[in-house]
Amino acid sequence: MKQRTLEYRIKNVIQLISLPLIVFAVMNVLDLSIAGTRTVSTITDLKTLLRTGLTCYCFALALNCNLLSGRMDLSAGAQMYMGCVFGGNLALQLHLGGVGILVLSMAVGALCGLLVGLLFVNLRILPMVLGIGMTLIFECFSFGAYNQQGLMIYGKSGVSILSNVTFILAVAAALLLIMTFLFQYSSFGYKRRAIQGDQKLASDAGINIFVNCVICYTLAGALVACAGVFDTAYKGSLTPVLGMSSNGSVFSNMFPLFLGVFIGAYVGNPILGVLSGAVSVRLLILGLSKLSLEGSVQNIIVYSLFLIFMIYRMNVDKFSYAKKKRERIRLAQQTRQAV
Repeated sequence: MKQRTLEYRIKNVIQLISLPLIVFAVMNVLDLSIAGTRTVSTITDLKTLLRTGLTCYCFALALNCNLLSGRMDLSAGAQMYMGCVFGGNLALQLHLGGVGILVLSMAVGALCGLLVGLLFVNLRILPMVLGIGMTLIFECFSFGAYNQQGLMIYGKSGVSILSNVTFILAVAAALLLIMTFLFQYSSFGYKRRAIQGDQKLASDAGINIFVNCVICYTLAGALVACAGVFDTAYKGSLTPVLGMSSNGSVFSNMFPLFLGVFIGAYVGNPILGVLSGAVSVRLLILGLSKLSLEGSVQNIIVYSLFLIFMIYRMNVDKFSYAKKKRERIRLAQQTRQAV
């Protein structure tokens, strides 16, 4: 029994790390053969990978909170701006340093998510429609605050910790443990999975689907704010936007989400799967940047791969049916020859 358990865990680990390793190997070969450099050749590349990977991971987890339950929250990007602009600037005014920026930004982001969740369960507006409206409102607030300067942390004292590799890994590990517990082992996660299966049956069984929904929105708000803080640390500043431009971050992180959910189905843990998907996508983008490709060309390649992956996901049953049909035909032919 112990041997089987050990083999199962080893198999899960191999499945979890196989895609990032394959992407890294392929991009490394391409970068060496075309550009004459490795995908990760300096400590700066490693820091870039870790920061962007954590940003991608947080945002994908935030989308995972609602999207897989049938709620497309388009205001997630605007919640990120609200959390970082208001929480980050408040932390700078109070001289709380990088940790304070992270904590207060996540707190403001969680409040924004809580507001959207409460509006959703009380007004019963379609999630996408509500998301569009809240996006416009949040963008206006974040744009108008602090003289339209957004959040500037470049050169500020005490914020260098946000670029520290050890701190980034510690935050990633904490998020992994907390979200795994919440989604996999807590009563909240159990109820969430029941709602994903059948919302009416879950409600009839006594699960308060509205409370669970509000918690999901609140968690998503905190996670996108966390993503925004590390994205700001990477860029040095966060400039507010208008015209629903914040939605770009929502759509750009769907690839790692769906890729991670696909991997998570094999390893039995979607949180670990999303981490694997986020690292894979960021390795792909880092490798493409080493080829000196323009941003538009990189986007074409990444989104084309996303489209191909989704086509495969949507037709995987057809592929499986065709494979089984070929096996039945082959077995019938062998049986006939034997007779």
